[in-house]
Amino acid sequence: MMVLKRLYVLLMAAWLCAGVVSAAPLQVQEQLEILARTAKAENGWFVQPTQAADWNKWHYAVTDLNHDGNLEILLAKAGSFDGTQELRCEEFNEGKWTRHGGIHLVGGSHMPDILTGEEYGQFTVLYDAQKKRYIYLFTETIMHGEFEAVHTRYAIWLNGVLQVEELGFSTWQLSGYDGSVKQHYYLPQWRTAATEGAQRIGAKRYAQLAKERFPNCVEQTAKIKWIKAEELWPLITSGKAYNRLDDSFAVFTQSTLVANDTLPH
Repeated sequence: MMVLKRLYVLLMAAWLCAGVVSAAPLQVQEQLEILARTAKAENGWFVQPTQAADWNKWHYAVTDLNHDGNLEILLAKAGSFDGTQELRCEEFNEGKWTRHGGIHLVGGSHMPDILTGEEYGQFTVLYDAQKKRYIYLFTETIMHGEFEAVHTRYAIWLNGVLQVEELGFSTWQLSGYDGSVKQHYYLPQWRTAATEGAQRIGAKRYAQLAKERFPNCVEQTAKIKWIKAEELWPLITSGKAYNRLDDSFAVFTQSTLVANDTLPH
């Protein structure tokens, strides 16, 4: 009986070890090599000229948003003026690229144009230790002519699918007569009990919306380096995309390494 127990323990240990090994992410270099090779393969992640007339509106970036060692390729399409903006995410997991079922728009959130505004590529990242998630904050800026704009604050995080949540928005208007500026701040309607329209709030509360929604988080900054489609496509077709993809991921990694003392990796 003792021999059988020992044998059982050994078999269980071997099974657990095998499970750990199989679940471990590949090295970054291997993942990037596979990423470069699979761009234009069948069901590849790059939107090719033969697949879409607006293929050159897409931008690409390599990240590890949830810091699990499995890289992601983010795809973002500009389109803020005609409402055709898109955002996609594919993560490398167990030796293959997994499409995360598009994105999940939390509540009544809209599809954001992540490529707009002065924060292009710049993000604030919050670490929620309780739920073990990394939340990225950015502002979408939509201009309405030369003197009006709407700034919308979003949070995104990777949790099975890419979650996108609209936190609030502000309106900006510049007077063409005296140069005065009017700016108002709002909660989106779906985040309030109001039945008509959004709820107007003060500037101080607007500045604290992320902390209000995600309390007790550690805050740092992060960078995402986007690559334009027309720059990446010739490298993909010539088999030379690796270095550009590596550079995109290096920018993300180096920006988050600054947070080593406060954000777990």
